[in-house]
Amino acid sequence: MNLISNRDLFDLVKSLSKSEKRFLKLTASASDLNPNLITLFNTIEVATDFREDFFTKKSKDEALNIKSQISDNLYNFILKCLRSFHAESSASYIIKDEITNILNLFDKAQYKQCRKILNKQKQEAYRFERFHFILELIGLEKLLISIETQFNIKHNTIEELVKEEQTVIEKAKNLGTYTLLYSKINLNTRQKNKAKTEEDMEVINSFLNSPLLKNDKSIKSKKALIIYHHCRSILFCRCQDNQSREEECELLLKIMDDHKELIEEMPSRYLTTLNNLVNIAYEEKKYKTCALRIKQIEEKANLKAFNTTDLQLKIFTSVLNGKLTINTNSGYQKESLANVEEIEKGLTEYKSKISKEEELVFYYNIAIMNTYFGNYEKAQHYIGLILNEGNNLLREDLQSFARILNIGLHYELNNFKQLGYIISTIKNYYKTQVSYFKTEKLILSYFEKLSELKIKNKTNEKEIFLSFKKDLEDVMKDPHEKNVSFYFDIEVYIESKISNTPMDQLMKKKYAKAWLN
Repeated sequence: MNLISNRDLFDLVKSLSKSEKRFLKLTASASDLNPNLITLFNTIEVATDFREDFFTKKSKDEALNIKSQISDNLYNFILKCLRSFHAESSASYIIKDEITNILNLFDKAQYKQCRKILNKQKQEAYRFERFHFILELIGLEKLLISIETQFNIKHNTIEELVKEEQTVIEKAKNLGTYTLLYSKINLNTRQKNKAKTEEDMEVINSFLNSPLLKNDKSIKSKKALIIYHHCRSILFCRCQDNQSREEECELLLKIMDDHKELIEEMPSRYLTTLNNLVNIAYEEKKYKTCALRIKQIEEKANLKAFNTTDLQLKIFTSVLNGKLTINTNSGYQKESLANVEEIEKGLTEYKSKISKEEELVFYYNIAIMNTYFGNYEKAQHYIGLILNEGNNLLREDLQSFARILNIGLHYELNNFKQLGYIISTIKNYYKTQVSYFKTEKLILSYFEKLSELKIKNKTNEKEIFLSFKKDLEDVMKDPHEKNVSFYFDIEVYIESKISNTPMDQLMKKKYAKAWLN
């Protein structure tokens, strides 16, 4: 049974870069690949949308159903070309190929050549901390030593290799332990981005005070050290300790910059760290620094280590979310609209490649931008895209605030009769939530009052907003509640209703000094 669907093939072709496509066509021209399959490749390459009839056309020369050839021919040929294309630039490919060479030379009794290649590749495997390859090479070295002994050639002893093997296994286990810890922290963070309660803080502190993260004494490799700093930076982000968070990020970047092979091995963590520094500058209201950090990420797009579709997407999302956020907060409408245009173009170009999480972040930021600039119908469209997300655990924080923002948008669009039902639904939603911001409940209660006011045609709206402002000031005395402003500046919204001043003007005034540092 063929496991590769027509859609799988279409998506794979669409994921190829220009240089990969060029390499594939050159390879095809030098091989005896069925020309009908290259015709199919060219058809998919220029197509904008998937169509089933791409795969059911008959050849003029023979009754060939191309659909039956997908899995065994074109799909596998593309994968083969990708292996060849990236073979010379990836440490993993190189070491793996050289291990095959060692085995072939061993079979040919070319033991001296085996030793030369083995020593070199073992050194490379250690440099890149490819522990599984080191163990494989140690296994080959054991075989080689048994032959070299017969020729009175002395290298490592079996005892030394066993000891080395044990050390490598310990390092691999240690790295696996830190990788698992990172997965747990990352999952917890995706569900609850910022700490909302003392219970959230207890969870964060339990991680930070654990033996693995309290200090770096347990670390046995540079890769584990990178993950250690990454975990700590995530946790400091959650509890809003930006000073400690920035220190962890700077240390992580220094380690990777000092050991360039780590950038090649872990390019995604490098980009994530730069993006964390963007967010820190944003949260600390240092927009000039924020813009410089965004430029740093943009510059990585042209470097070899980051030249994959996955990483290019990461750069695209980080850069545009960063630009849109600071331009929106600064009241720069023209620049914000240009950012949105670029985002929407990218969402179409990278269709099905951008993760749901990144889509939600884009939608939320665009909704916020339109809200601040008074484009409530457009904002509601994007909020609707978030609320229609089926996975309630995906960026739970954004989905929660999207519900709150939806209330405000209905209010601004004078949909007062619908507000009662929406508020009732959100109340039921909060009954299922373990933790939430007190500000969220406050917003909910005041919009319930405001909607009732509008339905009864009463006119003391300003008095309610003044009361809202006073109660909000009391709630904001809790340091956890200040995190709300990173999702939506409710204080500016209330002020705009009291002073009858557009939100974007108030935002521009509030964040004017942010561009000084």
